[in-house]
Amino acid sequence: RIQILFEFSMVTSVDEAYEIILDRSRLIAYTREQSKLSFGGDPEKTCQFEMNLPYDEISAYVAEIGQEIFSKIPEEVRKDLVWEHVGSTSIKGMPGTWHPDGAIFTKDANPPKEAVAALLESGFRFIGIGRLHKYDLWFIKRLSRGFLDGFIMKIHLTQMGGNAASALQEIRERCRNNQEDFDSYKDSKVKAAEYLSKGDMILYKKAKGGCNLLRSANANNDIIKPVNLDNID
Repeated sequence: RIQILFEFSMVTSVDEAYEIILDRSRLIAYTREQSKLSFGGDPEKTCQFEMNLPYDEISAYVAEIGQEIFSKIPEEVRKDLVWEHVGSTSIKGMPGTWHPDGAIFTKDANPPKEAVAALLESGFRFIGIGRLHKYDLWFIKRLSRGFLDGFIMKIHLTQMGGNAASALQEIRERCRNNQEDFDSYKDSKVKAAEYLSKGDMILYKKAKGGCNLLRSANANNDIIKPVNLDNID
């Protein structure tokens, strides 16, 4: 049975979300609960792989989303935050799915409550700890306008200079500046795309994660393996 994420126990209150973020045991329990749910969205869009993603258009779209979110954050808080386009869609010429990723990098380990409020007010849903690192918080939204209508956007909320932030930035910058790294990642994604043709996003992510670039970037930032929700502290 497919469960629709937005119809189940998802926090909508800023106070409740922030209390969960600050309480490690509640955060882990909440993340495990959310991991059992899915969007139940259009599988053709979820697993749509494109060799020629429109980099400039997606970058502009992501920048606009960032501006909308940051406009809801008071200036005294906003000055200590950084918005960046990350993930495959932030790399020109990189094939992949149409789901863009953004990141809000924070000054401190605990994110400001105002950033959490801005994300929720912008229609993003808090799903807990991400799979990259145990201190990387994920917020997701099914987009509903423009050429990305129906696709999913994920935003990382994590500390600048922390493991997750540094890994995301390293992968992007190495692909932008080193052809060997770009080709390594591209080849792994193209090969992994066979799983998308079968509707399996999980196996696609696992397969592309085996490329030398991702292994190297993760090791450089002490990310040994993806977060295991059955054994997390």
